[in-house]
Amino acid sequence: MTAGGFSAPSRPSLETEGGAEPSSPLLPFQRVAILGVGLMGGSLGMAIRARSLAQTVVGWDYKADSLMLAQQRGAIDAAELDLALAVRNADAIFLAIPVTVAPDLLERIAPNVSPTALISDLGSVKTEIVATGARLFGERFIGGHPMAGSEQSGIGAAHADLFEGAAWAVVPAQPESSLSEPCLARLLALVTALNARPLLLDSATHDRLVALISHLPHVLAFALRGTIETDLERDLALQLAGGSYRDMTRVASSDPTLWRGIFQANRDFLLTALTTYEQQLSTFIQSLRDNDSASN
Repeated sequence: MTAGGFSAPSRPSLETEGGAEPSSPLLPFQRVAILGVGLMGGSLGMAIRARSLAQTVVGWDYKADSLMLAQQRGAIDAAELDLALAVRNADAIFLAIPVTVAPDLLERIAPNVSPTALISDLGSVKTEIVATGARLFGERFIGGHPMAGSEQSGIGAAHADLFEGAAWAVVPAQPESSLSEPCLARLLALVTALNARPLLLDSATHDRLVALISHLPHVLAFALRGTIETDLERDLALQLAGGSYRDMTRVASSDPTLWRGIFQANRDFLLTALTTYEQQLSTFIQSLRDNDSASN
């Protein structure tokens, strides 16, 4: 059933948004379906619409109120509560949902996806979803992960320039895929048109590196905040805290449920990163102890 009562907002002006008409013959898309209209999906819709990179952007979400707000904020042209109708006739489909539910959603949409559609995602763990996408859609599924985001969540935090200058991991099912393969070429053209930096990776390399530079820092931020909270004078400590504490714990305000799923999905690579970090920390601790002994 189409989400009723939503009036389509006017498309943002290219002059005011700083966009430009797409020059690539691979763009614009006719119909883009974005599944999940939170921070990432909402920002993608805003960025696509601001640059006229699609004729129509359709949003689907579990929550009708999120769809309504996404349409009010100009992230989508149309809202759809029926998943099958949302993806039908779309020439590009982007999953912007938690990594723990993405493989199941791919299974659900498979019977209704156009045989020529590009299917991609925005999740931060790639191995399982790329394997599922390859099984269901072959080379038409290309994993994606824009290295952009915020400790905030939801459509209320979305904005059209979220991906400006960001690295965007592009993860084909087959690492040797030709850059001329139609769906891969169209995804690369879209990422470039969004002023992001496409970076081709295989899924294992992506997950290992992201464990180091994204997932590990989030674990450390959660742990640091938890360490402070155990102190009997934590309130006084927080009054004393300066920029270094705020910078290191900013991402600890992220949704813990969302990140718990990410940590579990990338468990092996994250454990390896944590073990290496633990070794580095142990070396530092031992160095402090040795200096203490030397000073006595």
